[in-house]
Amino acid sequence: MCTKILIDKKVYSNLVKCVIETRRLLLELSDRPEFNKEWLSIHDIETEFGLSRKIIDSYRKKGLKTNQRNRNGKILIRRNDLEKFILKK
Repeated sequence: MCTKILIDKKVYSNLVKCVIETRRLLLELSDRPEFNKEWLSIHDIETEFGLSRKIIDSYRKKGLKTNQRNRNGKILIRRNDLEKFILKK
C-alpha cells in the first residue's frame, strides 16, 4: 500500500527555507569542502536540499538558471541562483 502525503506549497517552501538556513549555520561550524561548491549537480541538490528531480525540473521550467553544455550533458546549477530562486517563491 502506497500512501501519499500532500503538503501545502507554503509549508513546503518554509521547510526548504529552513534547510537553507540550517545549511548556512552548518557552514559556519564546518569547513567541509562539499558544502562550499559553487556549482551543484542534480544529485548534489537532491542530497543537500532534499529536492526531487521532478521539483528541480519544474524550477527550471519556471526560470531557474542552469548550465548544460551538451543536450545530454550534466546539468549544473549555481548555488546562489538556486537559493535566491527558492527564497523568492
